Amino acid sequence: MYNTLYFSMIKKKRKGRRLKPKYKRLFIVILMLIISFIAIPLLRRDHSSSQATEVGKVSVAKYKDLNARHLKHAKANGIKPFSSDADVLEGVKELIREGELEKLEDNQYYMVDNLTHSHPYLTPETIELLDLIGERFQEKLKDNNIEIYHFRITSVLRTKESQKRLSRSNINATSDSSHLYGTTFDISWKNLIRKGWFGKQTTVAHGPAIRLLSQTIGELKKEGKLVVVTEFKEACFHITIAEN
Repeated sequence: MYNTLYFSMIKKKRKGRRLKPKYKRLFIVILMLIISFIAIPLLRRDHSSSQATEVGKVSVAKYKDLNARHLKHAKANGIKPFSSDADVLEGVKELIREGELEKLEDNQYYMVDNLTHSHPYLTPETIELLDLIGERFQEKLKDNNIEIYHFRITSVLRTKESQKRLSRSNINATSDSSHLYGTTFDISWKNLIRKGWFGKQTTVAHGPAIRLLSQTIGELKKEGKLVVVTEFKEACFHITIAEN
């Protein structure tokens, strides 16, 4: 009898702890809101200038290494151009195995945009150059007491097919581009990326930081490590690794 009474009391207590349906629904809604708050910044990669915070005036050096110089170094250091986007899908794995190309991915220095006319591959030496730009840029930020920013890569390896498409809408896109050889990349000077909590990314047109990025590229140009032209329509530094 006492056992029956004891278990009956236990069941009543357990029943009393259960959430009512309306509280369950409220709990689920709150939980979903918390998950969304954390997950959405991780998924967002909107780097459009219309949403960029502005800090100071953006000004950059006018570098003038023209296409002929870029092509000279690209042909000396790069791969044989791909004819089409389909050829990239078929042939890039072999070039990676042979050490001629590497996949370009986000790291602690830069972020790769959602590419529409190019593929995220460069020669290993060109990726080393990109990392060097990033390392020196962040050193300058620290020396000038500016928080850490990441620059944006907006164009990388193109094919003859994609270059032809691009030349119809961009006057700076010639039919024979150094982008065909895996030795060239574009860095945006329109804005930078600041990383926050939970992977949140903020686009910032930070004038002083962008000037330091411009200076970094200029110093490496003087050291003979790269050639560069400042493009104003596309708001980018068009950079090719210099001949070894």
